[in-house]
Amino acid sequence: MPPEHLLAYDAPATQWLEALPLGNGRLGAMVFGGSQAGGAVEHRFQLNDSSAWSGSPHSQDREPVFSREEADRILGESRHLIGSGDFAGAAETLRGLQHRHSQAYLPFADLHFTASLAASDPAAGERGDGGAPARPPSDYHRSLDLARALSTNTYSLDGHAVRVEAFISHHPSVLVVSLRTGAPQGLDLAVRLDSSLRILRREGEGGSLSLQLKLPSDAAPAHDGGVVEYSEDGSLSMQGAVAATWEHDGRSVAGHDDGTGHDDGLAATGVRRADIYLTTETTFAGLARQPQGTAATAAAAARAVVDQARASGRAALQECHEESHSRLYRAAWLELDVPVWEGGDTARRLLAANADPDGPLAADPGLAALLFNYGRYLLISSSRSGPAGSRQGTAWQGVPANLQGIWNAELPAPWSSNYTTNINLQMNYWGSEPTGLAECAQPLFALIGAMQETGAAVAREYYGARGWAVHHNSDLWAYAKPVGHGSHSPEWAYWPLAGLWLVRHLWEHLQFGSTDSSADADTFDPDTFARGTAWPAIRGAAEFALDLLVEFPDGSLGTVPSTSPENTFAAPGPSSGARVQGSAARSSTMDLTLIGDVFRMLDMLARQLGMEDHPVASAARRALPRIPEPAPGRGGKLREWLDDPEEWEPGHRHVSHLYLAFPGDTPLTPGLEAAVRASLDARGDEATGWSLAWKILLRARLRQPGKVSDLLRLYFRDMDTPRGGQSGGLYPNLFGAHPPFQIDGNLGFVAGIAECLVQSHRIVDGLHEIELLPALPAELAAGRAGRLRARPGVEVDLDWQGGQLVQATLAARTPVKVLVRYGTAVQEAHLEPGKPAVLTYGARRGAPAERIG
Repeated sequence: MPPEHLLAYDAPATQWLEALPLGNGRLGAMVFGGSQAGGAVEHRFQLNDSSAWSGSPHSQDREPVFSREEADRILGESRHLIGSGDFAGAAETLRGLQHRHSQAYLPFADLHFTASLAASDPAAGERGDGGAPARPPSDYHRSLDLARALSTNTYSLDGHAVRVEAFISHHPSVLVVSLRTGAPQGLDLAVRLDSSLRILRREGEGGSLSLQLKLPSDAAPAHDGGVVEYSEDGSLSMQGAVAATWEHDGRSVAGHDDGTGHDDGLAATGVRRADIYLTTETTFAGLARQPQGTAATAAAAARAVVDQARASGRAALQECHEESHSRLYRAAWLELDVPVWEGGDTARRLLAANADPDGPLAADPGLAALLFNYGRYLLISSSRSGPAGSRQGTAWQGVPANLQGIWNAELPAPWSSNYTTNINLQMNYWGSEPTGLAECAQPLFALIGAMQETGAAVAREYYGARGWAVHHNSDLWAYAKPVGHGSHSPEWAYWPLAGLWLVRHLWEHLQFGSTDSSADADTFDPDTFARGTAWPAIRGAAEFALDLLVEFPDGSLGTVPSTSPENTFAAPGPSSGARVQGSAARSSTMDLTLIGDVFRMLDMLARQLGMEDHPVASAARRALPRIPEPAPGRGGKLREWLDDPEEWEPGHRHVSHLYLAFPGDTPLTPGLEAAVRASLDARGDEATGWSLAWKILLRARLRQPGKVSDLLRLYFRDMDTPRGGQSGGLYPNLFGAHPPFQIDGNLGFVAGIAECLVQSHRIVDGLHEIELLPALPAELAAGRAGRLRARPGVEVDLDWQGGQLVQATLAARTPVKVLVRYGTAVQEAHLEPGKPAVLTYGARRGAPAERIG
């Protein structure tokens, strides 16, 4: 396997951030590899179920509940205080609107199995005593094949080869672990399950194991005390189960102690071949829906799945798994013309690259292709819909990737591993459309659908508004209220416009829609999606925005109180004049941009669907000219609030006011582009992992490949080097660091590379302009990319050498006319189904030398 599709290590994982991830969108596992434990080699698979969260839909209904009068009073008072310049007082008042917290994504269970050379004395084997000398494994290797979604661990025990492979099939939803050895006497194997959740029942008989679990009714984030609660009220939480079975060619050992004082593990001796089948199940019945069933029914369903998997056999399951994974993984690709890495260990590879004074990608540009492939692998593994596992016969919509994708070992996890909707959830999906993974966004669309229900109640309760509103944290239950327990700063706790940001993903799906990579791509109907999914969500977001807007004395419209997610400003105190920190003011640029964005989407969608006279569309059309346009302010930078206050933290990690440049598509006039550039320059490059990814995308939109290179140098730092603060980089398993680990950095990187290669957001004279290599960093001077997606439904293949485009191929499923730009040269291309356009370029950056259509 080429090294750009492989993570490889020569030692077992000693910590979670060295383990390797497997997943199918529902079931996740972190594979540690075999490590010596006494006289045996112990393998650990830390397990997650994407539907395993604390709480229930009732979590949003817990106290405090606000009357309309109380909510209006708090908002009215905060507006008055902002108007009088008392920003600290306004922030204190806004704390009164805070509810509790979103619920937490949970660790689910652990699969452990140990292997040791079987004793030469058969009686010792029957007793499970082992008897082989405690020698450490040698010739050790573990890897993750991204193209096959296959984990492999090989080593020798006393000169005898052992091979352990693992994969997670999508349908059925099953972890399959296989062991093979050439040891003539075979191995002693022992298998056990455990969980950090409340275990209601353990069962082990007939070669099968199961745990029945109770999930917490509430789990507070660590910054709110981290208290985990269980309730006897079954309506307040879920239950679940994990089940495993196996088949082997050895002799089973009865009465095996699993290491916890329970005789519920599995054991066998003389084993040369063994296959373990495992799945998880919960009482989850849908996003924002009340759970159904019990731990017992979940266990029965899980056992049925693993029994069927065992009947199908490992070989058949692996063949179907690799075909299913490959369809998505190969939907887009990137290859770089670079020397092949032959150093083996991926962690050492990262360290060696960082030791180069010219930077990690100057030393090893192949790392960029590896991270691009890895990011797409992680999205495929953590966000898929479909008839998964025991929910056979149902169209399981799936659960979106959270802050850690689908992988988490902590309770509580950092920031509850929830859905943070002021950047992080959205960034998870920025790369889905341009790199052929539109299918993986379906779970996000399902969550947006659920949020329209929970968010409508919040819009009424808090704002007396129509439509739907979501604040900055959410969960499996589509939680939509402002968090904080009355004690958090409004800079993150008060921001009701997450829904307006989320609907852009529906809009982008329409723009890219004809290149949907799902199995039913040929039958994808943009009109059906527009009417049934995009229109109600965007209309509801616009309704909320219309009711949220206030009129200012000059007749303009804006928002107040208004925050710019997680940032603050400096202002003089109203009485002392001393410099104070403010978080809410008038009309953040983020608010105004989002509202204008949604109004324009609604207008275009209404015209497309023949609904231009719809009252909400008409109201949005009338309001749009009254919303102030973004403008430069202090130092030529883009204003973050309308009144352009002084920045409190000039290098803040969030760049919400630059949304208009990415992921927005506001046409950048020379003045506006200069303001965006000045803002980025002032913020500086140093940032968290996800912020570095966002800045890469922004610099790509500005066509600044040199600045992209500067950011890549920071992105590829190793986290073994202590730097302190919020300094991003990569952990040994190449998970992105906030720090700590957040998957948005990995997934945002995919979008960043795609945006450096192809851009298609600009519309010129009514046509989409597809720009080729707009921001190619010098480190990626030669290579190829295939099946990248461009608006409005175009697949793009690229070949470049020496930093210059050599050839581009454009193909479309439906007839379409586009503009194609490379450098300063622009030409019109008419694309027909089955007739790709091939553009060849000479050494000079400019017009194509040849066109074949």
